[in-house]
Amino acid sequence: MQAKNFEYVYDTKKEKVVGNEGLKAYTRKVFNYMMASLGLTAVISYLILRTGLINLFLKVSATGVVGYTGLGTLVAWSPLFIIMYMSFSRTIGAKGSKIGLFTIAGLEGASISLLVLYAGVHNAFQAFFLTAILFGSMSLYGYITDKDLLGMGSFLMMAVWGLFLVSIFSIFFGGVGIWFSYAVVLIFTALVAYETQQIKYIYSNFGGYGETSDKLAVFCALNLYLSFLNIFTALLNITGNNRE
Repeated sequence: MQAKNFEYVYDTKKEKVVGNEGLKAYTRKVFNYMMASLGLTAVISYLILRTGLINLFLKVSATGVVGYTGLGTLVAWSPLFIIMYMSFSRTIGAKGSKIGLFTIAGLEGASISLLVLYAGVHNAFQAFFLTAILFGSMSLYGYITDKDLLGMGSFLMMAVWGLFLVSIFSIFFGGVGIWFSYAVVLIFTALVAYETQQIKYIYSNFGGYGETSDKLAVFCALNLYLSFLNIFTALLNITGNNRE
């Protein structure tokens, strides 16, 4: 059922305009949530890098090896558990989803600060600029294309699970090579187009208003935010590796 923002009209041209305006407003809402999350991540990361708070998350052993403190480990893994709770909870509403999104953004700010410290501020700006170009291009494609990206999205989600399993495996059996970062960039860049198209499908089924619609907007924003973050961190690893 096509959602309407105003009174029902019989003029099909007017009906299409109303629907398009509603979709644009709903898409803006999704991206506003996403941009607010990225902004929070950036602010938290900046504050940690500019103060002594970095010592709460990192420790240096007697041999000079840098590792996570207990708090650092907790911060690094907490977003995953919050995402799992948000995904499987049947009781969480729009307000709870927003709290979860911004909590994840704050925690990721701490994690990103550690990567920026390792790779360098210059490389961080370079990685962010490249991420913005890749993300913006694929998001625009996903919004304007008439091609159904459902099949591609299903394949990419399987690839994401593959990357996740490889990353877990590497914790116990050694790190992965630089190829992993390139794979992350390719997969999540393509995934952005699919995730953007999903905004259109959600709007066509649930409209732009109401508890369910707002909750799904937050989840769309979370997916796009995580894709942006994964592309950025992968590019940061690549540029940091090249610096060496």
